[in-house]
Amino acid sequence: MINIFLLTILLFAPLQLKAESEDKYIAISSMFKDVAEVNQEIANNDDDVKLQILLQEKSSLFRHLMLVIRGSFIDYQVAGIDNDELKLLRSKISINRSRGNSVAVQRDQYDIDFIMTKRAIGEFVVYLVDASRNYKPEEDIVGDTKQKIKQIKQKIKATPEPIQGDSPIYQDLAQNHADLLKIYAVNLDFLEYVLANPDTIVTTSFFQKMSLISLISYINSFDIFRNINFKIAPLRIDMGGIIISLCIVILNLIAFPLVSKTSNRLVERFILDDGKIENVELVFISMHKPLLYLMLFFGIDLAMNALLYKTEIKITLDYFVYIIYAGLYIYLLFNIIDSVAAVHSEHATRRNKEYNKELIILVVKGLKGLVFLIILTLLLSHFGINITAIISTLGIGGLAFAMAAKDSLANFFGGLNIMIDRIYKMGDWIKVGSVEGTVVEIGLRSTTVRTFDNALITMPNSLISTASVLNWNRRSVGRRIKMHIGVTYESNMDDIRQALQDIKDMLQDHPGIASPKESHTTQARKKFVKLEDLHGIKSTQLVFMDRYNDFSIDILIYCFSKTVNWADWLEVKQDVMFKIAEILEKNELSFAYPTNVQINRDESNSETGISHLLVE
Repeated sequence: MINIFLLTILLFAPLQLKAESEDKYIAISSMFKDVAEVNQEIANNDDDVKLQILLQEKSSLFRHLMLVIRGSFIDYQVAGIDNDELKLLRSKISINRSRGNSVAVQRDQYDIDFIMTKRAIGEFVVYLVDASRNYKPEEDIVGDTKQKIKQIKQKIKATPEPIQGDSPIYQDLAQNHADLLKIYAVNLDFLEYVLANPDTIVTTSFFQKMSLISLISYINSFDIFRNINFKIAPLRIDMGGIIISLCIVILNLIAFPLVSKTSNRLVERFILDDGKIENVELVFISMHKPLLYLMLFFGIDLAMNALLYKTEIKITLDYFVYIIYAGLYIYLLFNIIDSVAAVHSEHATRRNKEYNKELIILVVKGLKGLVFLIILTLLLSHFGINITAIISTLGIGGLAFAMAAKDSLANFFGGLNIMIDRIYKMGDWIKVGSVEGTVVEIGLRSTTVRTFDNALITMPNSLISTASVLNWNRRSVGRRIKMHIGVTYESNMDDIRQALQDIKDMLQDHPGIASPKESHTTQARKKFVKLEDLHGIKSTQLVFMDRYNDFSIDILIYCFSKTVNWADWLEVKQDVMFKIAEILEKNELSFAYPTNVQINRDESNSETGISHLLVE
C-alpha cells in the first residue's frame, strides 16, 4: 500500500521538490557525514567495548553505502562541486599572497583541499557505479583503489601544520585544518573498505548480475526515470526501487495463497488420505506452516529492501526484520523437535517397547532451550552486544546467582533424581503426604498432580525427592483382595472345612486371581534384588479359619488379582464375593450377623428359679 501510494503521488501529484545538485545524491552524501561523525566519536572514546560497537557501526554504514552505490545511476559532474566557491578561494589566495598574509593563504588553501577531496570522493563513487554496471574485473578495482590510497596518504603527509596564534583568524585556520583531516580520514576509510571488500562492487556471476540491486540500477538507467529520480532524491527513494518492490509485493500476494492451497491439497491427498501418518510426513506437516510464513515474510523483506535501500530507516528496520526471522526460525525448529520426539514415541509404542516419557520431555525441553540460546546469542551478536563481556559478568556474579537460585537448583536436581531413579512417571497414581492423585507432568522445577476430586496440585521436586512416595502403579501383577467372612456359631465344623477347601479351589481356578504356581517372565535388572519385590509381583493365596469373633466364626480370605487396574480389580473382587456366597450356600453355611442375647427374669417366679431366655 505504501508503494502504491508513493507511485500515485509520483504520477499524478505535481511534486515541488526542486533538488539542487547536492540534493540529487543526498543518500550518499549523508552517509559520508555519518561516517565522519562516527570517526569523531572514535577519536574521543577510550572504552574498548564502545570502540568495538563504533567500528561495527562504521562498517555497517559502508556496507549500506555499497548497496546504494550499486543501485544508483549517476551522471554526476564532480568537476562542478562548489565551483564558484573554489574560484573565490583561489582569488582570495592570490590577493592574500601578494599582501604577505600567510595565515589567510593557509586557511583558504585548507578550504580548497577540502573541496578537492570532496570531488575525489565523488569521482571514486562514480567510478564504483560504472565498475559495477560494466562488470569491471576485481583486479582492476583493487589496483585503482590502491593507487588512490597511496595518493591520499601522500596528501595527508604533505599537509602542513597550521600556523599558531591567538587572533580569530588563527582559530578559523585551526578549524579548517581539523575539517580537512576529517574528510581525509573519511576518504581513506572509504578506500580501505573497498580494498578489503571488493566483492561488494564486483559482479562476477550470473546470479549477481540478476541481483536485486542490479535490477534496480538497470531500471534507474532509463531516461524516463532519471529526471523523476532527481526530483524524489530528497525522499531517498528511486523509481527502480519502487517498481521492483511493487512487483515483489504483487508476486507475493499471488504466490502465497497459491502455494498455501497447493501444499495443503498435496498434504491432504498424499499424506492424510490413507489415514496413516508416517515419520517423514509427520515431520513435513510440522514444517509446513513455518515454511509458509518464512516465504511470506521473505517477500515482504525483499520488497522493503528494494524500496528503502537508500534510507537510514532501512538500517533500523533490519533489526526488527532480524528479530522476526529469529522468531520464525525458532518456531520452525521447535516444531521439528516436537515432531521428531513424537516419531520416536510412536516407534516405541508400536514395538511395545517401554520408554521414559519424562526423559524424552526433558530432552525436548533441553533442545528447545539450546536452540533458543543459540539464536539469542546470534541475535545479540548481530546487534553488536559483546557476548564475552556478558559471560564474564555472569562468571563474576556466579556466586550471587547460585545463592539466589538455590531453591531452583534444588528443584532441578530433585527432578533429575526423580527421573533417574524412576520414583514415578507420568500417569502414575501416587501419594505424597496428604496429596494423592495421578501424575500429570514432571517438570524441571515441579511435579503437577491431578487429585481424584479433579484439582491440580503443583509440588516442588526438591520436596518430593526427600519425602516418602507411595506409588500404586509400581506393580505389574497383583492387587490385594483381603476380607473376613463370618459364619454362625451353629455351623457344623465339617461344613466349614469343606467350604475352606472349596474357596481355595475356586481361587486357584479363577482366571482373574494370581496363582503362586504361575511363572511371570520378567527379568530382574539387579542381581541381588528379589524379582517379585523389584517388579511388584504378588500371588499369595491364603484361606483359613481365622478367629472366633463375638457373634461369628471368621474365615480369612487373602489373595491378589492379576490386574492392577482399579475398575478391573473391582470386577474380579465382585466375582470372587459372588462365588464365595455360592460356596457357603452349597455347604449349608449362613452369614453371621450381629445378635444380642437378653435374659428376662420373672420376679414372681424368682423363688422357683424360672426365667425366660430371649434371643434377638
